[in-house]
Amino acid sequence: MTFIRSGDLNVHYLEHGSGMPIILLHGNWATCSWWEPVLARLPGDRRGLAYDLRGRGRTFGPDSGYSIPALADDLRTFVEALGLDAVHLVGHSLGSAVAMQFALDHPARVRSLTAVAPVWVDGMPEEAIQPERQRALKADRTLFGMALRAIAPTVPDDDYWRRLVAEGHAQRLEASLAAPVALANWRPGDRLRSIPCPKLVIGGARDILISVPTVERAAQALGVASVILPGVGHSPNIEAPDQLVRYLRRILRES
Repeated sequence: MTFIRSGDLNVHYLEHGSGMPIILLHGNWATCSWWEPVLARLPGDRRGLAYDLRGRGRTFGPDSGYSIPALADDLRTFVEALGLDAVHLVGHSLGSAVAMQFALDHPARVRSLTAVAPVWVDGMPEEAIQPERQRALKADRTLFGMALRAIAPTVPDDDYWRRLVAEGHAQRLEASLAAPVALANWRPGDRLRSIPCPKLVIGGARDILISVPTVERAAQALGVASVILPGVGHSPNIEAPDQLVRYLRRILRES
């Protein structure tokens, strides 16, 4: 296990390869482990870095600071702790918002931006906040596993999947309650078009959490076309890593 002190956090992260850095940001109720299939498939001249966001996985620190701007600032301190300058960013779900906010805040430091199953760029609907649902998922690991299976329907039920369920369920309750509120309050909208680097937006046709219109709206705001993967749910990083990495290779060549 690898850790680095970053701001008020002791950040746990995975690293694979060497060369130009690519930082991969996971979603809510997840950890950096969700990027293992992608890390293993990255080009050999790229340095893949995936870390556990605040309140999740093995990263340790205060149980606060869960807004999207705050999480983007955590990314800044992580980048600076590693002594990195410009990076490629790949964000999944909640991580896509963190990546997009960082790109808005620090455009010169982002070589390319890839949003996978991107969240609502005009704010998550208020009716989707549902704190009682978050509490129920934390209280019942079986229910949590079923919910995770529903959004990633094509992943094999193997030891890797069971590890993802266990790690995700260990997420701090405060982080779970804060994430929907943070997404409802995050509304960059068409300001995202100002991000100057090459951009890529990827969604899954079977995603029951982030619908195709939500993916297409994010792509419109960013000023690019969306890519919709047929037969894939909410998590191309674990459901279709070969397809995802093929698209990543393209944008990495462009930038």
